Amino acid sequence: MGKVGTGWSRTKSAEIRKALETVVSPKQKLTKPVRKPKATWVEPKFCADIEYRDITSEGLLRASSFKGLSKK
Repeated sequence: MGKVGTGWSRTKSAEIRKALETVVSPKQKLTKPVRKPKATWVEPKFCADIEYRDITSEGLLRASSFKGLSKK
């Protein structure tokens, strides 16, 4: 649904990366394959809380902001 470009600091970014390193997967778990040769795939164990103003006609989030990460 798009990218989130605000809502975290360098410290929070490092914390997220550390948490995601615990659930790295050797393969993507998507039903429709995505070509991203440099991607690091992870098991879907976390949920990102995102606040946004609206959804565009293309189905993308408008004015999105990261609020936190929680375990499923």
